[in-house]
Amino acid sequence: MKRNPVLDYQMYEWILKSINQMSLYDDRLGHESEFNFLRANRWLGDTAVIERMIYRKGEFRIDLVFAHHKQPLKLLIRNITVQSDRRKAEIMSQLFRRQAAKDQRGTLLIKEGLLNLGYN
Repeated sequence: MKRNPVLDYQMYEWILKSINQMSLYDDRLGHESEFNFLRANRWLGDTAVIERMIYRKGEFRIDLVFAHHKQPLKLLIRNITVQSDRRKAEIMSQLFRRQAAKDQRGTLLIKEGLLNLGYN
C-alpha cells in the first residue's frame, strides 16, 4: 500500500515562500533560442489533417494525423479522445479535424505519388 508523502512544517513554509517570490517577469530579456520550439513546429501550418478512429477494447480511439501536403512522410499523430459510441466518435472526430485544420474545407489532400512507395 502506497503512503502519502509527508512534508514537515519547515519544508512546507519554504515551498510557499518560494512560490510567492516567483513572478512572471524577472527583468531579464529573452533569447532568440527560446523560440526554437515554435520554429520547429511551423510546418504544422501547411498540413492536411486526417481523422483516424481505431476500435480497441470496446472503445473508439480518435487520433488526428497531421501530414504535410508536399512531404507526406513528414507527419505527426496525436491522440485526442476515446468514445464508447461509434456515432459520437465519428461526430467528434469530424469536429476535431475541422477545428485543427488550417484549411477547414478539407481541400488540402495528400497525393499518393509523393509517397514514393515501392510495392516489391
